[in-house]
Amino acid sequence: MIARCLLVSVSCLCAATPATALETGLPGEFSGSYRNLLFAGDNPAGHVVQTDLNRLRLEWTTPVLDASGRLNAHLAYDNEFTAGGLVSTPVYQAATRIPEATWLDAEQTVLRRGRMFWRHRLYRGWVNWDNGDVQVKLGRQRIAWGSGRMWNPTDRFNPVDPTALEGDQKIGVDSALGEWRYRPSGAVQLVAAPGRGAHAVSRKTAMRVRDTFGEADISLLAGRMGSEQVAGADFAANVLDGGLHGEMLRARPSGASAYTQLSAGYEYTVLNAAFPEGLYLLGEYFFNGAAGRVNGANERLNSTVKHLAGLSAGYDLTPLLRLEASTILDVVKGSSFVAPKLTCSLARNLELSVFGYIFAGPAGSEFGARTNLYVAQFDAYF
Repeated sequence: MIARCLLVSVSCLCAATPATALETGLPGEFSGSYRNLLFAGDNPAGHVVQTDLNRLRLEWTTPVLDASGRLNAHLAYDNEFTAGGLVSTPVYQAATRIPEATWLDAEQTVLRRGRMFWRHRLYRGWVNWDNGDVQVKLGRQRIAWGSGRMWNPTDRFNPVDPTALEGDQKIGVDSALGEWRYRPSGAVQLVAAPGRGAHAVSRKTAMRVRDTFGEADISLLAGRMGSEQVAGADFAANVLDGGLHGEMLRARPSGASAYTQLSAGYEYTVLNAAFPEGLYLLGEYFFNGAAGRVNGANERLNSTVKHLAGLSAGYDLTPLLRLEASTILDVVKGSSFVAPKLTCSLARNLELSVFGYIFAGPAGSEFGARTNLYVAQFDAYF
């Protein structure tokens, strides 16, 4: 079965090369990526186990009906195989039996046996019409709202915890997006996403207005996310040669008291004789008025404490080698999360990263119950 999986993956890689696409006469552009994620961490019994994730992603973008570019379609398909000690644990087994938080059922398990798990799914799939002033997009897409780097309280379509193992892998929203660009710097966006109780997905509708005033980008939003009425704002501005940003969301759930979530941060690049390549620095604060509330559908940022502070730094040691480190501090109960990372560009389309997720703190704190992870990640793009 493993040999069959590898054969399918190799065949897909070959089929996705531009040369093959030209030979078959298929329109559009093909691209893709391969990720290998090897990580070690404690299982529920406290023993260190190793797990290996392999993901092949194939993407295809093509014009529809004509070559004007106004109407086009995009598909991104994942074939994912995971093997190792974590796969056989009850927690992992239970998690992989929960449907993805999407309206459309576009995921299927191919193999589930002992320490092996194989699935395939639709990662993105949409049709887009855009004439420059008006855009309409239908399908599974990424709705990226907010200006925060670590926390995005106004992003209620794709909330992602900053300690997620693959924070860059943000599942899409099955939705309809309409955008009217009333001037080059300003637009009104409307988004509607259906709900599906069996997948823990709530119906969501929202409107967002964004515009630029001087050196500041400002957005306002309002909508209904499941049982909550929400209103919020975010901004990003150039201040003292750095970037100041912030977000605020006010939510009023049905049958419960209202709460506020906000984040604010500043980023700056130190460029001097000591750091000729530029030392990137970021500080960010998150206030969670919903701390400790039940978040069964996982449709908002969650934490056990109200106050979290984040720090991040990055520096290019050489043109091909970058060192980064991030930390999040639970300033209420004294726990911490630290994530050092070293990334090497092996070639133009090949990248290798090694990093760790290290947690510390007393029981009952934000990070006290989390276990450490040590990861090697390889990415290839074609």
